[in-house]
Amino acid sequence: MKILVVNGTYRPKASTFQLVEKALEGARAEGAETEHVLLAKKKIRYCTNCLTCYKDLESSMAPCPIKDDVRGILEAIRRADGLILASPVHGGLATALMFAFLERALFVLARSTGASMGMRGCPEPRLTNKAGVAATIVSAGCATAELRHTCDMVTPLLAWYGSCFINGLPIADLYAAACFSGEMKANDWPRAFVLRRLTDAQLQEAYDLGVNMARTIRAGGLKPYSPAFFEPPPPG
Repeated sequence: MKILVVNGTYRPKASTFQLVEKALEGARAEGAETEHVLLAKKKIRYCTNCLTCYKDLESSMAPCPIKDDVRGILEAIRRADGLILASPVHGGLATALMFAFLERALFVLARSTGASMGMRGCPEPRLTNKAGVAATIVSAGCATAELRHTCDMVTPLLAWYGSCFINGLPIADLYAAACFSGEMKANDWPRAFVLRRLTDAQLQEAYDLGVNMARTIRAGGLKPYSPAFFEPPPPG
């Protein structure tokens, strides 16, 4: 089994990188092969909306005329059994680098033949030869765990993308909230991103995520992507 991480951080060795490495350590402890893709070290060009991928409804992976490192990452996703999308939280969302990758990847790995909430033409997985599992890892600079709802708008989005790409369902989401070594003074908060520190508990949560992901894959019986999983409950 193989678990792949696509990481949108700009800062190798910082918080998001450390959490990912801990998760992959846990996965390897359960016998998984792992790969950590840092988008910042890859050549990722912007989507030009040429619609080449979108118009192809037949291929298991749609063509793209842009020649850069994206295709190799998507081939790695095709080979993986588990996919983790990871990013720092910037303004409540993922990095621009992650969004550039997601835009390039979407209709290469999904076709516009699905339906959700009464709408047709929605993305659904192309890679349907097997089911996988997805997870997300995000780290915050200022928002505490209690304030996650004000900052973390990206986890549901990354969970949906990852699930659609890997043809599976999300198994876990790790939100590494802002933690500080001491009481924060008023003039400390503008520097919160550089003052926050990962805790042992957060690193253990990341390790456990990797362990759980590997064990779930090994157990088999994985459920394929279902748009209903991501639809909000009916009002009332």
